[in-house]
Amino acid sequence: MRRQLLDHAKAVARFAPVKPAVKAGLRAALAIFVPMVVGTAFNLPGGLWLAIGGFNTSFVDKGGSYHARARAMGGTALAAAVSAAVGSLVGLYPSLSIPLTLLWVTAWSFAGVYGAAANTTGNIAATTFVIAVALPGDGPMHALVSGAMLLAGAAWAMVLSLVLWPIRPYRPARKAVAACFDAVADYAEALSRVSQGAREDSWQLLIQEQHGRIRETLELARTTLTATRQGRVERGRGERLLVLLEAADAMFMGLIALAEDLESLGPPVSAVGDPRAAVVVALLDCAHTARDLVRLTEQEGRTRRPQPEWDGRALRDALTDLDTRGLLTRLERARLLDVARLLTELRERADVALDTACRLPGPPVAGMPPPKRELAEETHPSLLEPLRAHLTLDSEVLRHALRVGLTTTAAVWISSIFRPNHSYWVTITVLTIMQPYTGPTFLKALQRVLGTVVGGILAIAVSYWLQDPRIMMGLLFCTAALCVSLIPLNYGLFTVFATLTFVLLAELGSGDWTLAPVRIVNTLIGGALALAGTFFLWQRSEEERFPAQMAEALRADREFFGVLSSAWRRGEPPQAPALAEARRKLGLATINAEASFQRLLSEPRWSTEALEPLMTLLAFTRRFAAVCTLLASRRSVPSTPAVHEALARFSAAMDEAMEDLADAVLHGRPPRALPPFNALIGWNVPTPDGPGLALGQEAPLLQSQLERLARQMSVLHGAAARRMEAPASPVSATQPSTNNMS
Repeated sequence: MRRQLLDHAKAVARFAPVKPAVKAGLRAALAIFVPMVVGTAFNLPGGLWLAIGGFNTSFVDKGGSYHARARAMGGTALAAAVSAAVGSLVGLYPSLSIPLTLLWVTAWSFAGVYGAAANTTGNIAATTFVIAVALPGDGPMHALVSGAMLLAGAAWAMVLSLVLWPIRPYRPARKAVAACFDAVADYAEALSRVSQGAREDSWQLLIQEQHGRIRETLELARTTLTATRQGRVERGRGERLLVLLEAADAMFMGLIALAEDLESLGPPVSAVGDPRAAVVVALLDCAHTARDLVRLTEQEGRTRRPQPEWDGRALRDALTDLDTRGLLTRLERARLLDVARLLTELRERADVALDTACRLPGPPVAGMPPPKRELAEETHPSLLEPLRAHLTLDSEVLRHALRVGLTTTAAVWISSIFRPNHSYWVTITVLTIMQPYTGPTFLKALQRVLGTVVGGILAIAVSYWLQDPRIMMGLLFCTAALCVSLIPLNYGLFTVFATLTFVLLAELGSGDWTLAPVRIVNTLIGGALALAGTFFLWQRSEEERFPAQMAEALRADREFFGVLSSAWRRGEPPQAPALAEARRKLGLATINAEASFQRLLSEPRWSTEALEPLMTLLAFTRRFAAVCTLLASRRSVPSTPAVHEALARFSAAMDEAMEDLADAVLHGRPPRALPPFNALIGWNVPTPDGPGLALGQEAPLLQSQLERLARQMSVLHGAAARRMEAPASPVSATQPSTNNMS
């Protein structure tokens, strides 16, 4: 427990590796204070709702295409306005407010079935409703005025975000695609450092730190570009951005394959000279080219095309020198030639990207490579289809909606009995803290409570020393901008400045300068209710969810390998669309499994299974995929009958073993023994059908790569077996063992 408490304390104080959202903070501050000043100057009724509408609508603006932003902000404004009007009416009738709160909050929490944007809208609508219930008006006209004023504040926030800031329709997509090349550059630089002879576990750390992050960056760019291009007649710039996105994805895959080849080289192949020095230089030059692509993609004007001078020729020259001295074995030479091939292909992809990026701002140019595949258009399924799919207690969304609805209703009921000052602070705390998963809820509760205490203490100090309204308004503008700017860094820090801002606003409006302790007490009550609802209402531990996520990632690995094996059976390279789709599915499935594991680590648990086997499963799922990526980069395999027979046997055995492994992880049973992979790929080991196939004599590099794949599978199998044998006791979260990884 001490270790867990220490881990949670570190998580509360952990800062995300991003920059503060300064522009978003200033925009949110303007969205709040301009309506307040206007409302005060003209003595408008419902000035609070003007500020709430402006703040919530600016808060929901998460970037992306302008069409998607306008739709999200407008939908949120309408939902919040209706919630404000209905809540103001319901608040007049306490006996009606309890059941309607249950229905309204549960329904809006269930909106998460339509995605993350709908979940944010639903949370804002539910929060607005409970505020309106706690601040009832004096009749229907007051309720309509509340909704109308909220819409007015929201309209100002939308004008501020979408009109007063320069509108460049493709700017979000350009920045998203540029971020992909920036991630590729980071990966190339890290790979150059690791390949110079770092620790043995550096290769594993490289995969853990880079692969998931880059895949998420690529998916974000894909989503942003799809939304930007929807409904547009102009196709030139959109198509060129698509070519750039494909080039970034292809360069990422090329670097993964290159890393696998470099790791398999082991120590320097020659005491006279290591040809990998040429690879290190080429990787650094590749990183510089990727940085050039970042600049070219982000800027609007035409520019001179950079002329990179790196490829695989320097490595081939070094190999020729070593070969003439007889310092290379056949396998070493084959591996290094494969590295040279991958570098040359990487340069070709970079050339396509450079040509396209230089032509990005202008009209279509003849000869520009067309995109190999279009982005999938956003589908619009029936509104009822997601609802039907989640109308079961097995659905995490429904369980969370019911949990939030019941807990919020309990908070409203308690407030109606004890009538604490600013009772809506209790219900807002409940709605803010409760997350679909236990771990994030616990972490957010800690951040919310600690942030409120610190912010409350600061508010007490400020209100004691400073009560001049004009100076106070200037200070509040700064704290409002700070609280929104700091959201990406740390939620607890956001809570500190949000508490300071809204407590001082409430004190300034009411003239009561003693509200900070009220805010702290109400937050403690709301936090306790949120944790009680999370732990006692249909809680499902992440230990129950993780096996399904891990099995899905393993099956995605199996599907990725299946694309390769089917191509081998046809005697041709894998089809690019099928390969890209399988690779993307694998990346997303692995990201989901890793997110589930992180939630598992953040859950407060009295006991837990050993973590090392789970970490090894996650780590080597990506390593298995990396070897498959290297195999997929091969343009052909030897077409002799012996090779085809060896590949057929190996593929069938690997497919069966991967499915058994996924099933074993899902159902918590030991996996069956692995087949004799070394006999199947022909290490001259006898098989039941006769002598082994000498695959190494005809295709030594292919055999070496299949051996590597079999070793990754062996590590995965061992981790699944250890998971069943490990005692249920805490194990420190160290890096997984790297023995036999290569």
